[in-house]
Amino acid sequence: MVDGKISEVLSKWLSSLFPTSIIRSEEDKLEVYEVEDGYSIGYRMAYCVMTKCDYEIHDCYRNLGQCIVYCIENGFVPTYIAIPEDYPHLKRLEKILSVINLPIGLITLSPDGQVKVAVKPHVP
Repeated sequence: MVDGKISEVLSKWLSSLFPTSIIRSEEDKLEVYEVEDGYSIGYRMAYCVMTKCDYEIHDCYRNLGQCIVYCIENGFVPTYIAIPEDYPHLKRLEKILSVINLPIGLITLSPDGQVKVAVKPHVP
């Protein structure tokens, strides 16, 4: 699945989960902002999905590190890595995120656009 297609599918999925929130696409991530206290000028990040995880294993580890930093810097916002189901390091990522209590979850996308939360993040 092409990166642009991943962002498009995830935007629709996030819109269905957060119908009154603002979804912003920025480079390799999607961010969901909730309106605070009913004011249109106050926003709080509620969710973040990193949409690019290259196929080399060192890129995979780099992306894990970026997700940890992003999650912590934004107050332990639920953060996910989104990858296609045919990602070559899927099993390794699932094992890392399931065994170690990292604040990162894993979302997989099927070729037909089905979204599945494979691993939920462990946020305090």
